[in-house]
Formats: sequence, C-alpha cells, structure tokens
Amino acid sequence: MDTNWFVDQARLGKMFSACNQAGATVTLINTSTTTGYCLSNSLGSGRKLVLYNAIFTYTTVPTAVANVFLAQSINPSNVDVVHTTPVGVYNVDGSGVSTNAAGKVDSSCTTPVLPVYTRQIGYSPTTPATTGGLTFESLIRGTIILVPGTFIQISYITTAPVGITSMSWVEVPA
Repeated sequence: MDTNWFVDQARLGKMFSACNQAGATVTLINTSTTTGYCLSNSLGSGRKLVLYNAIFTYTTVPTAVANVFLAQSINPSNVDVVHTTPVGVYNVDGSGVSTNAAGKVDSSCTTPVLPVYTRQIGYSPTTPATTGGLTFESLIRGTIILVPGTFIQISYITTAPVGITSMSWVEVPA
C-alpha cells in the first residue's frame, strides 16, 4: 500500500494512532504479562488493523546492547487481551480522542497467547551517545495486518529497553 492510500484513509477518519505518555520497560517475548506497548484487535471487532508504522524512542540511555522488535500473536484467539493500563487512541485527522476505534492499546496487559518476533525495528549499542540516535521507526505500510483476535507488541532481545512507543494504523472491514 502506498502512502497516498494511508493519507486518504486519514482524511476519511479511518486512521488512528496511540503513544505512551511516559517511558515504560519493554517486556521480553516469553511472557503473557506485557509491559511497554501492546496494540490489540478484539475477536468481535469486525475490522482489520492495517499498520502504517511503529516507533520506539528510548527515555533512558541503555547500559547494554538491546535489540528492539515487534512481536505478535501467530493466530487469532477467541480470548481477548486483558486490558490493565489503557493508552489513549486518537484519530489522526485531528478530531481528538477516538470513540470508535476497534484497536485498543495498553502499556500493561495480559495476552491470551505468547507472541513471536515479527520484525526488528532497532538496535542500541552500549555507547549510544557516541554512535547515533535512540529513536527507531519501522515503516510497515500495510505489510502487517491485525485480524480480529490478534495483537502486536514491542519486545526485545538482550537488555530490557525503557522508552516510549507509538503506532499508527488504518481500520478496514474484516
């Protein structure tokens, strides 16, 4: 999908975004207790979430190497994510907090299944102050779609990063 399609969807009020409002420690993949950021699509939503991008920014300088990944459920589940600490979802058309988004975002939740790594979005060296920035963006542009009953989260390998995550997505009929 090209950028113009996403711009058109944003104008039509079908594109949404959510961002942590404070730094959070990211969860390792092999647990269902998720912290950091999790975008979920409930089984009965009737919509698919077409991801546009995912961004992670460190809020604490890492003390060791960390690989930051997106991780997601591999199959739809008929058990929904248990929402513990919701994050506000906004319409990207500037109209404010969404009242109709199917996508739900949490900085803490319990997932019904363990995720698998989907895509690496960044790597932090042990000397980030001298080797580059601490913000990573993955332009997904529709190559990841969350069908009803699935989720995607931020995850890592090696050292747990602390930071802020944001994602943008378009909602289309399932």
